[in-house]
Amino acid sequence: MSLTRFPHGVSSFGVPVLGAGPIVTTGNVFFVDDSGSNSNDGLSPDHPFVSLDYAVSRCTASHGDVVILMPGHAETTTAVGIDVAGVRVVGLGIGADRPTITATTGASDLLDVTAANCTLENFCLVGAASGVTALIDIAADDLTCINMKFSHGAAPVNAITVASGLRPRFYGCTWYGTANGPAYSVLFESATEQASKDFEFHNCVFNYGLYGLDSAAISNASNGTEEGGIIENCLFSGMDATAIDFNSSSSASIRGMMVNCLATATTGITIANIYDLASYGALHCDGIDAVAAGTGTSRLMIPSGTCS
Repeated sequence: MSLTRFPHGVSSFGVPVLGAGPIVTTGNVFFVDDSGSNSNDGLSPDHPFVSLDYAVSRCTASHGDVVILMPGHAETTTAVGIDVAGVRVVGLGIGADRPTITATTGASDLLDVTAANCTLENFCLVGAASGVTALIDIAADDLTCINMKFSHGAAPVNAITVASGLRPRFYGCTWYGTANGPAYSVLFESATEQASKDFEFHNCVFNYGLYGLDSAAISNASNGTEEGGIIENCLFSGMDATAIDFNSSSSASIRGMMVNCLATATTGITIANIYDLASYGALHCDGIDAVAAGTGTSRLMIPSGTCS
């Protein structure tokens, strides 16, 4: 058995295993760094591409291809197309050393996900001063986001929009407010029944404590029956209206589960408004009504999804 072409990794039975973490694949691995060039082959850290969009374009659909963003990689762009099925984009680095993709002023969607079964992991997305529609627009099934940071300023108003994609998954992600004006962290846009089926949020933080979030962290516009949504172990800070808005005033029957969550509201928001859960079951979910600085009252959610 010969070794692979990855000089900074090892192989196990012919499968490359990169030393930076659990990145195992039989597909191609492309590297991206702002010191690189799109004239390179992108196949090693010594010859990286310079842009994420170009690296994705070099991938083969459903082949297990991985794009590695090098530590400290910084890129400013109008748009990146996540348009090759099954691609995994992984950022290397911890904290401020994680790669950062920033939208230029006037960009539309910073990441436009139009291919199914893709994964985004461990890098930061930052909005521009104006003109940005979303940090991610999801229009394909089975997108997984892991340890992502969404820096949410005045633009875009909505950090993530879900146009039509089913089964989006978010694990350990952080939404961080950096200015006044944001409305939604994740907005399921379609009113079509089953348009947002089977979404999941696990161990996520929605941190708008300094500036506030105008509308809701997670909102579903559907008037139909939605199945299987799960929200667990999540924190919502600085809600100006609601943390969860599932259209319970309509005919919606959004069926799912919310467990072990905590939300804090800004001044003047009553506890009853923090969660609008439609037909969701909620267990061990608290809300704190911050009626004044340093004070508040805590209420416990009961399984019917109403405050007590």
